[in-house]
Amino acid sequence: MAVMASRFSRTSSAAREEARIGRLDRVAIALSSLCLVHCVATVLLTAVLASAGAALANPAWHEVGFTIAMLIGAVALGRGYAAHRDARPLLVGGVGLALMGVGLLGAEGLPEIAATMSGVVLLALAHRRNAHRGHAHALAAGHRDA
Repeated sequence: MAVMASRFSRTSSAAREEARIGRLDRVAIALSSLCLVHCVATVLLTAVLASAGAALANPAWHEVGFTIAMLIGAVALGRGYAAHRDARPLLVGGVGLALMGVGLLGAEGLPEIAATMSGVVLLALAHRRNAHRGHAHALAAGHRDA
């Protein structure tokens, strides 16, 4: 009986950790989506309303957003890798963050927009894959103990 309780405790702990990783990935996906909407809105509003576009194009938005993306990406993708040992989300997310960094630091105009939007999409896909792997991992752990 004590062995079953101990196994259940480990399984519950693993399931809670996977749920935390999944929540963080979902937050990151939402933030990536907001970033993509921001990028599209900036381009459209710049074309239509120069003053509103200029406010959205303020470098502070990009610097803060990139910092948040780096922090959440490092934590969520790193924890996901530690939990399920699938390096693909970590690698794709790293490429996405690198492209976002190119957009922030090096590119201007259309190359900046293309690099940033491509990076955001890759990062969101990496978080999606990470969340899916975590969910599948938690389900498999639950089935093994049933």
